[in-house]
This record gives sequence, structure tokens and C-alpha cells, in this order.
Amino acid sequence: MSRIFRCKDKALELGEKTLIMAIVNITPDSFSDGGQYLEVSHIVSHVEELLQSGADIIDIGGESTRPGYRVVSAEEEWDRLMNPILALRSTWPEICLSVDTQKAWVAEQAVKAGVDIVNDIWGLSKDANMARIVAEYGSGLVMMFNRDPSWDPGQVNLREMTDFFVGQLRGAKDAGIADDHILVDPGLGFGYGVQDNWRVLRHLEEFQGLGAGILLGPSRKRFLGQVTRKPPEQRDVATAAVCALAVAKGVDVLRVHNVETASDALQVADEWYRHA
Repeated sequence: MSRIFRCKDKALELGEKTLIMAIVNITPDSFSDGGQYLEVSHIVSHVEELLQSGADIIDIGGESTRPGYRVVSAEEEWDRLMNPILALRSTWPEICLSVDTQKAWVAEQAVKAGVDIVNDIWGLSKDANMARIVAEYGSGLVMMFNRDPSWDPGQVNLREMTDFFVGQLRGAKDAGIADDHILVDPGLGFGYGVQDNWRVLRHLEEFQGLGAGILLGPSRKRFLGQVTRKPPEQRDVATAAVCALAVAKGVDVLRVHNVETASDALQVADEWYRHA
């Protein structure tokens, strides 16, 4: 059954095919591609390749959130983001742009500059102004699960995760954000131990029925490296395998670095599971 994910003046159909959110890190310290895309011309060229490879959403981030990341000020983060966002929006007025930020002030500057979606790694639980910004501008929202402190290895609690989303979705509705503007993200790599990622993946169906679409971000993460024993930049095939398997669990959007590899896997998975 198809549904609509709304973000500002755009609407993306969920259910007919699995959508791809392409990661564009304009940071010096991201775990797999830090420092690769800092010049605006390089960013635009990279995004053009991502779109040609099948990206449906471009997710741009100006602060790394890898383990042990250095917090940057809102001003520094926006200084990294402003010109790339303006360049991408002027080059492709029609594409769906997302900003990966945990700061409401940065989110507001981004949506004013033309961004359609706010991707919040704290799922509205950290910055008290984030829900107001999303509601005021009619943005889409990626509401990710996160936890501070993280659970100890082996202690992930799926019921607590779903309860988190139920509560945050209720709060979002109270703030004026409709469910069809929200994607929930179980937060692979955040809030629980490395091996616990597999437990969450095996139970992705727990996040169905919340009233929002589901986004998953497995790309190049450490739990894949523990299995393949490969560094981040060599984990794209493993990422694509997780993406394909996630389709059977009802995931609507996959957030990845390598769009071409993921797209091939998702086309096969969609044919298998969605078009039966």
C-alpha cells in the first residue's frame, strides 16, 4: 500500500519502491568520507552523480556525529552548509533536500535557504525548538532514536525504542507536525552496542504501525565492519545487502553513501518483495 511523505511543497510516494537518501558529508572528520567534499564545485559534481545513480533525497550534513565526534558551534556548522545548500537548490529546484543537524537554529537557516527535510539524530528530544521549526515551515522530519547514555552491549530494549517513537510522535502532533511529514529511524550505530544493531535489524517490523514511514541508515557502519573485517570505504556491498533485506521488513527509505550499489540491490529487492 502506498503512502505519501510530505516535506514543504514536495510529496514523495512510499511503498511503490524503496527510496534512497544519499549522504553528502561536508565535514573534515566524518568516519568514511571526511574531507572529500568541502568545495562547493566538488559538492555539486558529487550530487549530480548521486542523482544520476538514483538518489531520491540528498541529505547534507555539516557536523560529524561519528563516535567521539567534535561538537561544532551552530555558526560554524551553518557556515559549512550555507553555500552548498544555496548552490544545490539553485541548480536543482525540484530535488528533495535534507539537512542532517541536531540544532534547531541551523535547521531554521537551512529550511529558509530551501531545504525540505530536517534529519534530527535526537528525534526532537534534545533541542526544544526543533519541533516548532519543523512545524512552522512545514518541513519533513526524520525522527531518529538515540539515547544518552547508550545502553550497555546486549541491553537494547525494543519496547523502549517503540515507546520513544510513540511519545515523540505524540509530541510532534501536539506541535503541529502531521504523521505524513515524519520518517522514524531506529538509529543504527547510536544508543546501543555494536552487536545490538543485528537485534534491531531482525525486529524492524516493530517500527511498523506507528503512523510514520521508516528510514534506515546502515551505510558503512561499524557493525558491518565487524562481519566483513573491511574498513568503512569497502563496506558498500555489505551495506547494499542490508538495504535489500530491509525491504522485506517494510523499510521505506535507505540512507547510503554509495547510491549506485544500493540502487541495484534495491531494484532487485523491490521486484521480489513489493511487486509480488
